Amino acid sequence: MKIMLTRLVPAAVILLALPVLSTSAGEKPFPKIIPALDDSIPEGFAIGKGTTAYNGSIDGSIYKMNLRTGEGEIFVPADDPFAGCTKLGMRVDRRSNYLIVAGCEVGNALVYDADSGEEMGNYQLDDSGLSAINDLAITQDTVYFTDFYQPFLYSLPLSKNGRLPAGSNAATAIPLTGDFDVCANLGGIFANGIVATSDGETLIVGHSGCSKIFKVDPGTGHADEILVDPPLLGLMEGSFLDAIVEHDGILFILSPGAGPGELDMVQVVVLAEDMLSGTRVGQITDPSLSGVASGAMHGDSLYVNNAHYDAFEEVYYSERWITKLNIYDVQ
Repeated sequence: MKIMLTRLVPAAVILLALPVLSTSAGEKPFPKIIPALDDSIPEGFAIGKGTTAYNGSIDGSIYKMNLRTGEGEIFVPADDPFAGCTKLGMRVDRRSNYLIVAGCEVGNALVYDADSGEEMGNYQLDDSGLSAINDLAITQDTVYFTDFYQPFLYSLPLSKNGRLPAGSNAATAIPLTGDFDVCANLGGIFANGIVATSDGETLIVGHSGCSKIFKVDPGTGHADEILVDPPLLGLMEGSFLDAIVEHDGILFILSPGAGPGELDMVQVVVLAEDMLSGTRVGQITDPSLSGVASGAMHGDSLYVNNAHYDAFEEVYYSERWITKLNIYDVQ
C-alpha cells in the first residue's frame, strides 16, 4: 500500500493514495542495495553532501560511499581490535561539513572533516568508564548525545556555522528525569535513538528496554512519554527500538529483530502537534533488512544499514549493505 503521511488532525490520520514515483527520462535510478564494508558491524549511518553517505562500525571503521553509483572506500580505518566498542551513531552538520560520531564505550565524541577524513576534534563526554555514547542529534547551537548505560544526555555546544568548542571537556551532562525515570527503573537505561525539532527546543529520545519514546526538554532533561496508539512493538514482539529518523513530523523508528528469525521493520509514527501523542500508522519492511540499526533520509527515500543482529554466526564476518526504502511503502 502506498500512502501519503500527513500530520495528525483531531482524532485521525489522513491517508491519501499517492501515485507511484517515476524517474525522469534518461536518469538512472538510485540502486536499492548499496555495498558497504564487509566484515564489520554497522551501527551509525549518515548522509552528507549530495549523494555521499557514511556507514560506521563498532570496530571504529567508517566507510564512505556514493548512493547513486554504489562506489565506496574506507574513510576511517578500524581501531585496535582489542579496543572494544568505539563508534556508534553519527550525523553530518551540513554547515561545517563535519561528521560527528558517538564514541560508544570510550565515552567521547569524535569529529571528522566529511571530505578528507581528518580528525577535527575529540571531546570527552563521560570519563567514568560506565557509559556507551549511543546516538546524537545536531541543532543550531548544540549536539546532543544519548548514553545507553547511564540516564544522561550530553550537550556539546557549537558556535556560529557549526564551529567546534575549544578544549576537550566542553560537554555538559544533563540528567534524564520525569517519565524516563520510571522506564529506566523497569527496563534499564538503554537510551538509544534521538532526534531534534527544527528549532532545537525539543528532543525525542527512544528507550530500547521498554519500547517507548519521550519528549525531552534539552535544557532540563525532563522527559514526558509520547503516548503512541497502538503501542510501539518491542521486545515482547521480538524487536527493539534503535535509531530514530524524523521527516516532516513523522518518526521512522528502526526496529531490528531481537533474535534469529525475528522480523526487521521500520515503525512509522505520526506525531500530534504537541508531540505528547502519536499514531503508529504501520511499518515498512523489506526482505533485504537484516538487523536494521541506523538510517537517514535522502529525498523520499530512507536509507538504512544492516547489522545482522538476526544472524549471530554472521555478525562479525559477512557481507554488508545499505538498503533504500520508500517511505510511502507503509503496511
